[in-house]
Amino acid sequence: MIDLIVPTVEGREESLERCLASFPDTNPIVVRDVPTCGIGWTEGIKRSSADYLILCADDIENTMGSYDACVETVDAGYLPAPIIHGPTGNLESAGGDMAAASNLLTDIQADWTPVDFTPMPFVSREQIKKIRMIPSHMQCDLWVSRRGRQLGYETVLRHDYTLNHHHLEVGRKRHTDADDSRIFQEAMNAV
Repeated sequence: MIDLIVPTVEGREESLERCLASFPDTNPIVVRDVPTCGIGWTEGIKRSSADYLILCADDIENTMGSYDACVETVDAGYLPAPIIHGPTGNLESAGGDMAAASNLLTDIQADWTPVDFTPMPFVSREQIKKIRMIPSHMQCDLWVSRRGRQLGYETVLRHDYTLNHHHLEVGRKRHTDADDSRIFQEAMNAV
């Protein structure tokens, strides 16, 4: 019912194991050694056959009890944004906001509050077919929400969608903000 799509690269095996173990009752689709998250998600989407997809990163750990809030949100025509804690338990984000420091909201708003973007997309098959994916590294999550909004899928904060982000840097190639911004802008201009 839910496919977990996780791009990864060599040297991150322990983090990948933790990630996969934390998402029970999903079908993991691991995409290895691709240059960007967006390319990995695209490949995983092609391999997916589930009704719902979690577009994940290998340094994420699931802390939610069930996927009910995510499914409820998507079935109501929205995209859920998680509450994410950092490696020390600090609040890292409560949805994205391009005007906020680090582009992440660090104040928890009410459940179902609209936010600019979701740092970890949970989508239906129908939604992602319409949204599609871009090949950037850092702005592919922003793309999902921005393109989703154009298609009528507002992104909202969901309190029961919770994750930990471990910030593993091993093996990651650096993509410049300029490259990601160019890819994002070209995709937005093309729709």
